[in-house]
Amino acid sequence: MKNITTVILAAGRSTRFISNKSKLTHDLAGLPVVSHVYNTAQKISGKKIIVVCNKNNYAELNSLLNGCKLVIQKFQKGTADAIEAARPHIKTENFIILFGDVPLVNDTSLKKLIRNFKKNNTGSMILFKAINPYGYGRVILEKNKVAKVVEEIHTTKSQKSINLCNSGIMLVKKSIFFKNIKLIKFSKIKKEKYLTDLFKIYFEKNIPFSHSLSSEEEMTGINNLLDFNKADYVLQKRLIDKFINQGVLIRRPESCYFSYDTKIEKKVVIEPNVNIRKNVVIKSGTIIKSFSDLEGVVVKENCSIGPHARIRPNSKIEKNCKIGNYVEVKNSIIDSNTSISHLSYVGDSKVGSEVNIGAGCITCNYDGVKKNKTYIGNKSFIGSNSSLIAPVKIGNNVKIGAGSVINKDIPNNKLAIRRSKLKIY
Repeated sequence: MKNITTVILAAGRSTRFISNKSKLTHDLAGLPVVSHVYNTAQKISGKKIIVVCNKNNYAELNSLLNGCKLVIQKFQKGTADAIEAARPHIKTENFIILFGDVPLVNDTSLKKLIRNFKKNNTGSMILFKAINPYGYGRVILEKNKVAKVVEEIHTTKSQKSINLCNSGIMLVKKSIFFKNIKLIKFSKIKKEKYLTDLFKIYFEKNIPFSHSLSSEEEMTGINNLLDFNKADYVLQKRLIDKFINQGVLIRRPESCYFSYDTKIEKKVVIEPNVNIRKNVVIKSGTIIKSFSDLEGVVVKENCSIGPHARIRPNSKIEKNCKIGNYVEVKNSIIDSNTSISHLSYVGDSKVGSEVNIGAGCITCNYDGVKKNKTYIGNKSFIGSNSSLIAPVKIGNNVKIGAGSVINKDIPNNKLAIRRSKLKIY
């Protein structure tokens, strides 16, 4: 089915989510919660996506979602009112309703929903079976059609045991939907209009509303910090299972953390307590040792990283390199067969191949105003506890004596030593 608009509801006030920023913008595996939903919507609707927001989160969501069509729900009068705000902008015959705080839904489930919708072309929703249904809206079926959804607060004793629950996600025919949504009345308790009242209206008017089934964990909504951690756990498990199935050995995977865009080739080993942030690529045969933290780096084949290494954005580690314990690399290229074994900082640098950088070496890249570059040629040796004051160029096959402070360029094939005279009293 082509030409389906997706409407993402993101106007809630998040009163149960105790934080200094919106739950929709919290980082979930390297990506804001609402961006997970938006990326899935793009697979179904392309650019035909409408996000319903409130006046307080408009600017933030507009920045995150890169110019997507945002409409403001002026008054917080419930989910049915939120859809009314989007109505003028829905140009397609059918549209899907998603929620900005349900980040684990995937396009496979939405495609299943679309196939199910084709059976009647009026409406279809996603249901799930809950292990503990408390708090969810219970779905009442009659002759396998959705008769109504009963919210927890209104359930009878017998209805409380129903484990078939409402995800809120649905695909509807625009003309029928908006003709009937105006029949929804305000809740006496919260003075809001809820989309869940629509199912009873459809049923009583004999308008078919079918359903498809999905997993409970995929329909996890984020209302509070406990829900956030639950969703985070599920997403991490998905990523870990994917890597293991691709041939990555992850020791104690529950202690590691990955980003949504992490790329790891087969025959890589990830030791316990490794944190991998956004924009990381790790090639085959590499080992990432315990307590290392990587972000924005490409690590080529057969490297050894860590333990306790930190590699920061815009870095590239070529083949057969060793970046050892308590080494930090930032915005640097480290060429093949180079060793930085321990306790050193390499920033804003280009390091050649077969270089050895000793313990305690620092590229002094910041002069208080700007960052400066350090260049180290092939097969050079930088002795322990040396400081290279950028901008500086170290040639090929250069040896720097331990404890030296280098603030001038060193030509190829030279030995450079700077030490004060030792006095013993």
